[in-house]
Amino acid sequence: MRLCLGLIVVVAGLAACGGGAQRPICSAQDALRAAVRTVDAMRSTDGAGSSEELDRQMDEVERLLRVARSNLAGGDLDPNTGAAARAMLEAANYLQFIVDDSRATGTVDFALTQFAARELNRAGAGAGGVPLNC
Repeated sequence: MRLCLGLIVVVAGLAACGGGAQRPICSAQDALRAAVRTVDAMRSTDGAGSSEELDRQMDEVERLLRVARSNLAGGDLDPNTGAAARAMLEAANYLQFIVDDSRATGTVDFALTQFAARELNRAGAGAGGVPLNC
């Protein structure tokens, strides 16, 4: 009986620690980090890849930006996450510029990813507010 009760307590504790849905702001941060990684991964293939591959990668970055923006909707109004959400929106703006510029020129301006990454790091630290702890 004690073993069974102990097992139930352990399972309940594990479920409470990580079984729930991720907070929207953390999902947004994950999507934006994945978008930065996608752009950075193109460095090694830039010039060697086809325009179809570039378009496919930019489509993926745009999809990740949509996910992030939908998860950030209204997050900038929350007093606990507002500063971080605004920093993430700024990162999304940098990434959107990269996509738009790539569509117009057929090349990728990798220099802008450092600014998006900086804003994401600032957001994770709370951007002057409460750290996210995602």
